[in-house]
Amino acid sequence: MWESEGFSEPSSVEPIGGERVSLYEAYIRQVDWTSHGEVARALRVFQETLLEVWNGWSEEYLANRDREFDKLTRKIEAAGLEVSDKWLIQLPQSLEISPEDLQALADPSAIFVHLERLSGALRDSDPELVIGQAKELVETTAKLILNERKVEYDPKLKIGPLLRKAQHSIGLSDGNQQLGPDKLQAVRQILKGAGNVALGLAELRNSYGTGHGPGSLRSGLEQRHAELAVNAARLWCHMMLTTYSSETAPWRFEEPNK
Repeated sequence: MWESEGFSEPSSVEPIGGERVSLYEAYIRQVDWTSHGEVARALRVFQETLLEVWNGWSEEYLANRDREFDKLTRKIEAAGLEVSDKWLIQLPQSLEISPEDLQALADPSAIFVHLERLSGALRDSDPELVIGQAKELVETTAKLILNERKVEYDPKLKIGPLLRKAQHSIGLSDGNQQLGPDKLQAVRQILKGAGNVALGLAELRNSYGTGHGPGSLRSGLEQRHAELAVNAARLWCHMMLTTYSSETAPWRFEEPNK
């Protein structure tokens, strides 16, 4: 079960009960719980275990089984996790940005606030709020980059010009002279596409996101639209933050005030 998910057999097993229980615990202890990939694989093992237990109860004890699994479900959900109908324990949906991507910012606290709000909207399955928060995350990232680069801008600047100004400030616009791979047309097209994706997010927010007080209830939005907005925000923010934090990014070699 564990080995089918790529886990190696434990080198040592501490006896804490029966042989099977002790071996299972040894596998659990060697999981790297900071690795999203390993956690996902471990949760699939737990799913297989729970399914075996669920299907292993005899007919006369099904009521007891249901009570015990109800207790288990409540404990799992109390820990902030989710359980599918097929007993797959799932991590709550969230949007995270690598700490390495934020380390160059003097004060990334505003980004953390938007990440927390966005993750909450995802968990609440609120597509309109997700779209609104995703747009605000992009806007905040742009302003932080401009502040870091000491580039003046109108706080009321519309998002299109704001994003283009932020991209230009770190060498990600057609007006910048590029060095190395960044000057290749293929790279330029990808960067331009990422910028267009962020602009599309702003248009989606204007049509369906929170913040404009629609006169009637909007309908038709699904979780896939929320995920589209999240991925758009992640793409643009990651591009901006990694470029700003890179020690070898072309913008670092531009002439001052260019």
